[in-house]
This record gives sequence, structure tokens and C-alpha cells, in this order.
Amino acid sequence: MDDDRSAVRPFMHGYDAAAIKSWSPGTDRWARHFRSRVPLAPRIAPFPATQAHPDLATGPQLMNLTYDYDDAFFTARKYGAGFARRLLRFWQYSDFYGSWHGLPVDGPPADDPAHGLVNLPNPAYTDAAHRNGVRSLGCWFWPRSGNFEEYLEQRADGSFPVADKLIEMAAYFGFDGYFINHEAETPPGQAARLYDLLRSLRERAPEGFHLQWYDTITPDGHLDYVNHLNAANAPWLDAADSFFANYWMTPEGVETSVATALKLGRDPYATVFHGTENEQFGFDPDYDPRLLFPPGEPARTSWALFGSHFVKELAPHHDDPDAQGEVFRRERRYWSGPHEDPTRSGRLLPHDRETPRDRDDHRAWDGVAHHITERSVIGSFPFVTRFNTGHGRSFFLGGRRVADGDWHNASVQDVLPTWQFWTRAEGAGAALSVGFDHELAYDGGSSLLLSGEPGPGDATTVRLYKTALDVTGPERLALTAHGTDGVRLEVGLLFQDAPSDFTWLAAGSGSSSEAGWHTTTHGLAPFRGRTIAAVGLRVSAAHPTRCEVRVGELALLDGELESPAPPQDFTVDEVRTERETTHVFLSWRLAEHGVHHYDVLRDDDGSWLGRIYDDVYVVSLPPGAAPGPGTRLRLVAVAPDGTRSAPATTEIPH
Repeated sequence: MDDDRSAVRPFMHGYDAAAIKSWSPGTDRWARHFRSRVPLAPRIAPFPATQAHPDLATGPQLMNLTYDYDDAFFTARKYGAGFARRLLRFWQYSDFYGSWHGLPVDGPPADDPAHGLVNLPNPAYTDAAHRNGVRSLGCWFWPRSGNFEEYLEQRADGSFPVADKLIEMAAYFGFDGYFINHEAETPPGQAARLYDLLRSLRERAPEGFHLQWYDTITPDGHLDYVNHLNAANAPWLDAADSFFANYWMTPEGVETSVATALKLGRDPYATVFHGTENEQFGFDPDYDPRLLFPPGEPARTSWALFGSHFVKELAPHHDDPDAQGEVFRRERRYWSGPHEDPTRSGRLLPHDRETPRDRDDHRAWDGVAHHITERSVIGSFPFVTRFNTGHGRSFFLGGRRVADGDWHNASVQDVLPTWQFWTRAEGAGAALSVGFDHELAYDGGSSLLLSGEPGPGDATTVRLYKTALDVTGPERLALTAHGTDGVRLEVGLLFQDAPSDFTWLAAGSGSSSEAGWHTTTHGLAPFRGRTIAAVGLRVSAAHPTRCEVRVGELALLDGELESPAPPQDFTVDEVRTERETTHVFLSWRLAEHGVHHYDVLRDDDGSWLGRIYDDVYVVSLPPGAAPGPGTRLRLVAVAPDGTRSAPATTEIPH
């Protein structure tokens, strides 16, 4: 089971003073299984003409401090069975992601766990964050059990063992810094050494490393949630890169934050992140985010969100895999606004109304997209998406179902649409519904579904991806779709030199697979010298019809496809059995370049067992589904453009 307290299957844990100071990947028993190997993707330059709100300033940033899959302690893992797990589908608005839940240190009794000071971000979430250009932060939380003095050990040269180890751990595990939440009254001497420790950490860390300080203790150690940046707490910015202000914001406090940052010579957008508390207050927080984003005026500071996981945690039946549609709707309303369309964001109820606050009333929430511009990493060829959300009810390859059963793995989530969902209807009918479908996919666990009943002359346009793709001549576009009979499907390109006028290319016909998927390919040579600024779809009908068009793959490719080399050193390291579940530990040599992910399959029937971008994977299967001794396994490397290598094989030992 995915939610058991397995001692066999790798799980994450927290780190106390002893664990941090003695840390090494060779002694941290599961360390190899919790690395993020995906590099941080660069984001394209802002282009207001294709924004959902062209007048919205691009400077304000967003910190999203949240759980990963769920509030997991003993079951914090990178991937597993289970569909009803929280998968963030809106990375395009965040600049920083911070993990949020403490983890027990490795080894204590499960019924009385001692939590570590530091927990790592889930590497699957770091992988997804990095693919979207978001920096991922680990979490420091005090108070915990133990003596804080143990963390403040200082060498004769002035360096701190804990600081040096935290840098080493971030480099090994592949994340980008720490969120420092020190919520305990602290003796002045310890507070002064904490300041020195953090300053050492920041000064010794590599470029791009980020420390964010939460509005807690003053420099003399007094616990005081000031709720803004001022002269009293500003000294922490000598030891940190940014400041997360506590939630009870006021107009005066916000202006003090701005003035303090400017007095320090710091950019308020890079320095101050005023917080909104959604975990308790949901869609209807007591303190109005428009204090940061006054209508018609420049944003005052950047923004921090705590508890965006409420969209799942407070949803009815949120653990029922058949009830996730409501979770997805709540998520769209949170990020895109009450109409689930970022171009139509903005609250439907006034914040200062006399009726009681209601954390489940999405009409009280503007939507993050109302204040923060959408970002994109799609700045070069190739770009391929299968609209894979990172979880599914089954798994597909080439349109063929190759595994049954629920699964989740944020590590292999695709870059999802920039706008969810920017739709426009033409004609007398309503726009088609747009969403992710987990019943039928081309590659992975989901596809993009456009459904409804268009009439003659009706059309729906869906703007999907913000891009900056320079066309030089050999590039091409391929779209793979299912269910296009009776409708006309087109893929549209917006160019920087004409950002209001789509160029439409026919899709939905062409080569067909046995599973009913059609791939249409267009050369982009006619657009040589132009830059693609956005990609969209249009569905229209000549006659009344019921349509369910699924888009399984959108590929923007350059040059000739070249298969990656077969994986090297593929081997079964160990096989363990626990309560009749078989765990097969696999490893191989990670390719230095040219690989987007690896697929693990049975060699006899081609059934899928797992997908990852890493050099290790654990296949965990229950009785009756587990491969037995002598079963051969297959490992295939998949390039960023989707081409697949020849397989490497290995055998489960007898």
C-alpha cells in the first residue's frame, strides 16, 4: 500500500543537529533515492502582449509555501501508488516553492517521533519546480525537540558545521536554499550566533542559492510577528536574501516595508514577500491581498502564499480518487480566479462585506493570476508536452494502455499549459469545456480534453502556452489527437510581430495508430525569421455534434530526431519482500545529456513499471503483479524530443 509505514521502501526523514553535522550521502541510508536531477530551467523574457492581463507588472514575485503531495510524515516519498494525491498544476506563477511539513529524524519509534530542524523539499516537487523555472527551498523550523545550542557550534576559524553541511546537502539533493522559520523565543546570545550562522551560510553558498527569513524573532531573540519589514527586523536581511512578512498586513505596514527596503538600497520586489494565510482562511482571508496590489496602481511588494494545499485538504471527499474533479476545480479557482480563466480573474464578492467570512467561497478570491503574471520556460526547440499532470488512473505509451492502477509521481509531470484555461467562444454556442482527462492518454497518465456540443458556426479557441521560439527553418510542429471525427481541430501560432492574430494550421488528421490517435505534422519553414509567442488550439463544427477531443501530445521539434544511447549499467541491486509486496531496487548510469526521462518496463509483455529522471528506481508491486525471479526488465531512455533509445535489460535474480 502507498500509505503504509514501510521500513523497506525508501522514505524521507528530517535532520536534527547530530544528523546534520555528521551527514554524508554514504551514511544517509536513503539519500540516493531522494535527489533531484533536473536542472533549473531558464524563463523567457516577459512579453506583455500575450499576458492574460497585458497591463500587469512583471516585477512582483511569488513564494508558494505549501505541502507537497499531502501532509505526509512517515510516507514522504518521491512516487508511489495512489491517484488522490496533491499535484500542483500551476507552477507558472511561482518564483519560489517552499516545502512545508516537518519530518521525523531517521530511527525514532513511530509512535513518538522526534522531528528534525530541517526537512528537504520532496525531490519530485523540486524536479517539477525546476522544469518550470521555480527555485525549490528546504524548510528550517524551530522549535523542535533537543537543545538549540547544538546547532550553533562554531569552529575556531568562525565557520559553522551546520551551515556548511546545509550547503552540502542542498547541492547533493539538488535544491536551491532554505526557508528559515524560527518561531521560538531565543536567548540573545543564541540569536546573535544564529545570525552569524545564517550569514556564513549565505556567504559560502553558491550563486543562485536563496535564504528566505520568516517574520519571527527580532535580532535580540524576542519572538515578535511584526507583520512587515521595519528597522527592528531589517538586520536579518544581512543574513538572508528575502523576508516573508507575517500575515496581518495593514496599509501602513505595507508602506513601511517598501520604505525600509528602499532605505536599505534593496528592490522591494526582490526583498519583501508579504504573506497571505490560506491554510486556515481558504479563499476568504481576513487581510486583503489588494493591500499589496491596489487596483490601477503598481504592486507594493512581492507576495507569499501559505497553505495553497487547502484546495485539496478542505475539499469534500478529498481522498476519494473518484472525487478529484472538485479538487481540480478548486485549484483552478485559486490560481486563475472564480471563472477558472486567468483573463477573467477578480473576485465576485467585496472583501469588506458585512456577511461572515467563508473559506470555501471561491467568489471572495481574486485568483493569483489577477496579481502575478504568468511565466514560461519555453524558449527553445524542442518542446514536447503530453499534458501529463504527474498522476493517473493507468499509464499509456503510444496511445496504448500499458499499466492499470493509480499512481503519482510529480517528478515526471510535464510543463502544463501556461493558461488554465483561456478560452473564447465564437458563434452562438458556449465555449467547450477544457480540462485534463485521466481516462485516456497518449503518453503518461493524462491528456487535454475539449468537450461539449458545438453547433454550426461555433468555435472554441484555447490559448495554451506562452513561448519565445525563434524559427530558423528546419523546425516542425506535430499534434497528436483523438476523437476528431465530426469536428475541425486546428493548432494556432501567435507571433511576436503580430501578437493578436493566430495563424491556424489544420490538425486532427494524418497518420493514425490502432488506438485511434492521429498525428498531424507541419513544417515551420514558411515562418522562418519569426518568433512564436504563443500556441493555442481551435475546435469548430459544421454540424451539431457532441465532441470529446483529446490532445495527447504537442511537439515543437527542431532538426532530425536522434535516439539517445541505450542506458548503461542497468542492474537489479536488491529485491526485498515485505507483507507479500515485492520491492525491486534498480540502478543505472545517468546520461550526462540528451535524456528527459527513463521508462522501466517488463521485457516479456512491455507493461510499464515506472518513469523517472534519475539513476535509481524502486518497483513496488503487490502479490500477483510482482515480477518473479528470472523476469527480465527493460530500461528505455527517452530524449527531450520524445525519441526512445534501444532498451537495456536486466534480470531479477533467482
